[in-house]
Amino acid sequence: MNTALILIDIQNDFWQPLQTLPHLAAFPASVAQLLQAARAKNLTIIHTQAWFQPDRSDWMLFYRPEGRGNVPCIAETAGAQFTEFALPRAGEHIIQKQAFDGFAHTGLERILRKHDIQVALIAGLETSICVLFTATSAYLRRIVPLVVEDACGDELARHEATVQMYTNLCFKTVTSTQVVHDWGAVTQLAGAFAQSGVC
Repeated sequence: MNTALILIDIQNDFWQPLQTLPHLAAFPASVAQLLQAARAKNLTIIHTQAWFQPDRSDWMLFYRPEGRGNVPCIAETAGAQFTEFALPRAGEHIIQKQAFDGFAHTGLERILRKHDIQVALIAGLETSICVLFTATSAYLRRIVPLVVEDACGDELARHEATVQMYTNLCFKTVTSTQVVHDWGAVTQLAGAFAQSGVC
């Protein structure tokens, strides 16, 4: 099954308030390992990037996130740039977005259809918001979403609740280590999920 890696909003403004949390100490290494494996396997790689105008003209209704300053990921600012451990390379796709869902008003689906993608490895920030919305949206488009759990970041309670509530409902979970060392099991899981009729 043709597979893509979608990295969600691994940007300075989103990572900075989470980077001191003990349970995320291995997050950068997990993301780097996942990216390295995807590149070695020649997967289609897509980076989503939250990208907002400073006047809030393209913001979602009621979107006022706390704890990250007034406006995170303002266009062209340092906070909107990708973190050092998740930098895109030449040939990888960058999708700028103004919504939680990476598919909303972007070219993400077009890229996936162009490459005949049936499975999406999804990782990034944050598990309970943009990762969840994008994974669910992939599921609704009959693209098998595999959330790479150790390469997703969020406050611990939010992360655990999201994984507990939605695994086996609208996505399956894998780990970056499985992607690196047990690719056959990952593809088998995706195939079984698709054939079960839930995707």
